[in-house]
Amino acid sequence: MKNDSLPNETELLLRLQRNDEKALALLMHFYYSDLYNYATKFTGDDGLIKDCIQEVFISLWQRRETASNILSPRYYFLRAIKNNVLKSLYKNSNANLILSPDITDSFYEFSLEQVIIEKQISEERAQKLKKILPELSRKQNEIVYLKYYQHLDHAQIAELMNLSRQSVYNLLHETLQRLRNLLKTEFLNQ
Repeated sequence: MKNDSLPNETELLLRLQRNDEKALALLMHFYYSDLYNYATKFTGDDGLIKDCIQEVFISLWQRRETASNILSPRYYFLRAIKNNVLKSLYKNSNANLILSPDITDSFYEFSLEQVIIEKQISEERAQKLKKILPELSRKQNEIVYLKYYQHLDHAQIAELMNLSRQSVYNLLHETLQRLRNLLKTEFLNQ
């Protein structure tokens, strides 16, 4: 996901479906380093990782007729490389290919620890937000609810609140400024 001038992924998948080998090469070039880096979380065997990446793209080519069914290419490729690496490690239980406990333990501990930390931070933010939301006006609360909880766009909010689009932009900006100031005050008071 490094090159912004690359055709979008959906277009590449459609081209792949039409037997375009260049589309496969572009996808491989596009995702190779991400897949390689992710695979190193499971094994340090460079040859195995490269073989597994190649297998992912060979498999995609063999099943290219269904490529347009892939909704999230990034997720698809990451999931595929993980499955291929783990399957290969399981099949080849040679001493140098066994998944090292150090690698898996640190990878999963980090992930679990990261999830717990993010959850705590999220809960703290939610508590602070609940504490300061009553200090906003009714319209400010409404716009926060519509924008961030109902995920409406500015035009939909304008229609719902009987405001012009510019008024929605202005009110949202004003509300976010007010929230920032209230959060700063809340943070300083702790």
